[in-house]
Order: sequence, then structure tokens, then C-alpha cells
Amino acid sequence: MKNYKPNKYICYLYAIVPLIINAILSYSSNEDIWYIMKYGEIILQKGFIHTDILSIHSGLHIVIQQGFSNVIFYLIYKYLGDYGFFLLCEVFIALYLFIIYKICMLLSNKKVFLSMLIACITCTLLEINFITPRPQIFTFLNLLLIIYIMEVFYSNNKTKLIYFLPLISLIQINLHASLWYYLFLFILPYITDLIIRKNKSCFKIIGIMIVMFLVGFINPYTYENVFFPFTTYDPIINEYIYELYPINIVSSEPPILAISVFFFVVLVSELLIYIYYKKGKLELRHLFLCLGTTVLAFANVRNIPVFLIATLPLLANYLKTMKFSVTNYYIETKKYWIVLIILILLVAYFHPSRLESEVKNGGDYLKNNYNQDIVVYTNLDYGSYIEYLGFHSYFDTRAEVFLKKANKKEDIFLEAMKIEKSCIDYKNFIKKYKFTHMIVYKDTCLYYYLKNDNTKIVFNDKKYAIFEL
Repeated sequence: MKNYKPNKYICYLYAIVPLIINAILSYSSNEDIWYIMKYGEIILQKGFIHTDILSIHSGLHIVIQQGFSNVIFYLIYKYLGDYGFFLLCEVFIALYLFIIYKICMLLSNKKVFLSMLIACITCTLLEINFITPRPQIFTFLNLLLIIYIMEVFYSNNKTKLIYFLPLISLIQINLHASLWYYLFLFILPYITDLIIRKNKSCFKIIGIMIVMFLVGFINPYTYENVFFPFTTYDPIINEYIYELYPINIVSSEPPILAISVFFFVVLVSELLIYIYYKKGKLELRHLFLCLGTTVLAFANVRNIPVFLIATLPLLANYLKTMKFSVTNYYIETKKYWIVLIILILLVAYFHPSRLESEVKNGGDYLKNNYNQDIVVYTNLDYGSYIEYLGFHSYFDTRAEVFLKKANKKEDIFLEAMKIEKSCIDYKNFIKKYKFTHMIVYKDTCLYYYLKNDNTKIVFNDKKYAIFEL
């Protein structure tokens, strides 16, 4: 970029815009982070366990499919606190920006301004809803690396970069095994394109994919991590887990409605660009990648960032014939540095938000007033923070752990949903687990039953109450 004239400074501005936005928005807190960090602590103390020790249930088989991510998050929070997570998100946004820029430069015949603009827009859309301290941030990076390596190979099939693909597979299976197979889904369109064109290079990629698959078994849980999505997934959880909800433009739930509208706006915008700029050539590999990730995004909301990663950078190939003339639209070069300084000061001013949990106040109350021998009922959302504090809870956000298909013992997931929604035989339910405390949403029938039984409320919050039995 140093030789890019006359508007290299405006490109520098675009490069730091996503970092500034992340500083303003900070990362979004999520309940999963608490069990993730607790797992990290357990792994460092006990190694990779195979039986659950967080919940009140005994003998449940578990697979910690994101093991090394858990350790990373635990150590970052232990030594750097909230600022550690803030800096982590900033670093990964910068990496996303750089790799997307490189992809776009490849596809656009080195159109600097176009490449930086697409990189800026893609990162900004990603961080609005999807950049948060969770293992998926590693997955996004690996998927972008897959696209870059495959695009380089497509332009030069003698490149040695493809030999890094097994290493990416090894890293992915140990950081986020549940999405490991996405690596293969991203390579598949390129192989299909090569086969259609009768290019013998496809055999080289197929051979490397076989190595990638075999390398996947190098992890603490061997085959269980490799086949994790297929041996633990049950469609029933789609009805209760937010990130597994399908796209629904008429949803009565505001978060799903908002994210559905977001997806459709981006999808329609991309389609309009393809229709309007007809001079660009749409490659088969790009078409297959776009169609595949669009189907994934319609399936559930957690795949929307995968759609963004796979489709937005590919616009560079289509828009490379556009002529950009931005010289007359911006202020003089010296003033760019003033804007840069102001934006850097904003980064320093907007500190990251603290990790929060909806049940934090109630959990802290239990920690300050009771020992860890109490038996706590929690719902899907509240259990992780309670376990992070050292208590054993009935239920938490590790949905697959409570499915018989995964834990090899009993189906707790449906029981948990039924007791919260319909309160079937709640008195026998309490006796079964010998609860001493129950953290209950105020808008559930369970709350009204307990309250009508004159059960003692020891802590009251806006959305929930803690009953002592």
C-alpha cells in the first residue's frame, strides 16, 4: 500500500474503522463464556476429563470439543480480565481485515481501495453481532485462511500454501471441533469447480483433504471430536437454543427478527450488486460457495457470519471492473492524520464492557452467603455462571451434555424444558434432586407455584428470584 497514490491515507482509515467500532461496541457478553472458562481451569488442573463434574448429575459422559480454546480464554481472563478479551477481539478483527484484504487483492487484480472497502464492510458486519469471546472467532479465521489458500492455489496450482491445510485442520479440531467439518465444506466448491473443468489439480486437493481428515484424529478425544456434531446433535435443541434458530422474518422474538432482517438486507444487497454490475464474471467456485453458505445461513442464525465470510470478499472479483475516483471526495492528506489521531483517542477512551451475566447478582449472593454444598436448580441460561462460581447446577448452556445421545446415560434436556414450561409434577421433581435453592424466571409457571406455596425468597431480581427450600 505504500506506493498507492493518491488516497492511501483513506485506506488506512478504512483499516482501523472496524477496530474503532469494536472499541465503541466492545464485545457482547454471553453466558457460554462462564462454562468455557471453568472448563479451561479444570483442564489445567485435572486434564481432559470424560465425565461431567460441573452439574449435579453424576456419570454423564462429556466431550470438551473446544478444549484448548477453553484454556486460552481462561488464561486471558485470569491474567488480563475484561481488557484481555477486548484486546483478543481487536487482534482477531485486525487479522480478519488483513486476510479479507489479501483475498480481495487476489480477486480484484490488486484494486487497493476496493479491497480495503470490502474488508472494512465485512469486518464491521461481523462484529455487530458475531465477534465475541467464544471459540467461533478462531473458526472464522481458519475459514478465511481456507478461502485465501484455495484462491492462491486456483491462480497458481504450484503454490506450497496448500500444504498448510492439514495444520489448519489440526488447529481447528483442537480449538472448535463442532465446526471442524466446515473446513471441508469450504474446500468442496473449489474441488467441484476443478472437476467440472477437468483440471487434474483436483486430485492434489483431494489427497490433502484426506490428510486433513486423518490429522483431525490428533486431539484429546480422538474420534469423538471428529464425529462430535453427528454423535451429539439432536434436532430438539433447535427449538430452545437461540443460535440454532432458523432465519425467521416474522419471528415474535425480537433478537431473531432483528438478525433475520440483517441477513436478508445483506443477501438482497449482494444480489443487487451482482445484477447491476453485469461486467463481472461469476466463477463457479464462488457460486457454489455462496449457495452453500446461504443454505447454511437459512438453517440457523449461527451460520450468518459464515455466509458473510464466504460471500462478501468474493464481490471483489465481480466489482474489479469498476473505476473508483475518490480523490475529489476527501480532504487534504495532512488532515487524514488528524482524523487518525482522533479515532485512536476514541479507542483509548471507550473501554470494554465487563463480562456480565443476567444471574450475576444472584450468583454472587449465593457465593457470599452459602457454601458450595448447596444443590441449585437453574435453567438453561443461568447454570453456567453458577458453575463458574464453584456450585453444581441442574442445567446450563452446554445443551448437548444433557442429551442422552451424547451423555450415554439419561435425557435431562427435555425434562428441564418441561419443568420450566409446564411445571409437570414440580414437587416430585424437587424431591428427586433434593434441591436446596432454585433460581427461577419470574415469567414461568414454576415461579408462581413456588410463590403460592409460600416458599422463602432469599433474593429478588427484575427477571428472576432465588427460592430457598
